[in-house]
Amino acid sequence: MADREAFQEFLGLLKEIREAVVEDRAVLLVEGERDRHALVGLGLPAESILLVHHGVTLSQLVEDVVRKGRLVVLLTDWDRAGGELARRLRSLFDDGRVKVDTDFRRRLAHAVRGETQYVEAVLAWAERAAVRAGAPLDHWLSSMT
Repeated sequence: MADREAFQEFLGLLKEIREAVVEDRAVLLVEGERDRHALVGLGLPAESILLVHHGVTLSQLVEDVVRKGRLVVLLTDWDRAGGELARRLRSLFDDGRVKVDTDFRRRLAHAVRGETQYVEAVLAWAERAAVRAGAPLDHWLSSMT
């Protein structure tokens, strides 16, 4: 039963992130391509997901994000490096031109119950959790739309 409750919590959070993308024009900021792939696999729109590590300076990245949205959701990994990156990015966005959300990052880490430290592994975690909750992930994702 605990597995199903954890997975339901995860699905609720995923729905909230989708709503932030649609309603608030949120930009999801992840570290790399594998992170983006995982989030797209969870039904989040690729065009709303920007990569921190894609060949531009962090200052240029901030300017790109400011042009694209009103809210930036930091979804860096939950290891030490990801935490430091999240803090650095938060300080770079501190000028108030966009709202910065780190709460989704914290809540997502809680939802996966420490079973992974990496955003790129969330899709695999969700696939396992979905089966433990009684149906394949596609079933759960299609019921959210």
